[in-house]
Amino acid sequence: MTLAELGAGLGAGRQRAAAVSALAGVEAILVWQVARSAALAAFMYLGAVGVVTSVIDLRTHRLPDQVVLPSYPIVVALLALAAGMEGRWWPLGRAALAMVLVAGFYLALGLAFSPGMGMGDVKLAGLVALGLGWLGWPVLTTGVLAGWALAALALLTRHATKPARRGRPIALGPWLCLGALVAIGLR
Repeated sequence: MTLAELGAGLGAGRQRAAAVSALAGVEAILVWQVARSAALAAFMYLGAVGVVTSVIDLRTHRLPDQVVLPSYPIVVALLALAAGMEGRWWPLGRAALAMVLVAGFYLALGLAFSPGMGMGDVKLAGLVALGLGWLGWPVLTTGVLAGWALAALALLTRHATKPARRGRPIALGPWLCLGALVAIGLR
């Protein structure tokens, strides 16, 4: 996906305005829940990446590597900086372990059910797990389960309202990100 295609994936006019509104809401929730942590910058960045990738995935059914892959070293660096500032390194280790475990789980699912889940979902899941893992195992578990529950609800709703679209996969990225936001909001 080129930079022009990336921009086109965000839509135009009202769609971009909706994306900006969603970004403002996501960032407000993150500030509300993570403001006392030195990791706030990492979460603000993850929030922006989550909104951008969700909008693009909903429109194109693709998660852009140009956004997701460079985000890994950025988030790791911001979390490492936060760990150093707080003098606590275990949250960074837990975040890395969470990333490996969740990405491995999604990779296994992606290989087993390749028509329904792409490698973009695997990459985004690992990135989201970095943030959730920093906040703790209960937040990680809640985020992953909430993402799946929301995706299942979206799929069931689509089947009930648009039966002609049965058998077609849904965009999973937005539900991964929304599940993470729910978990952070409930912490």
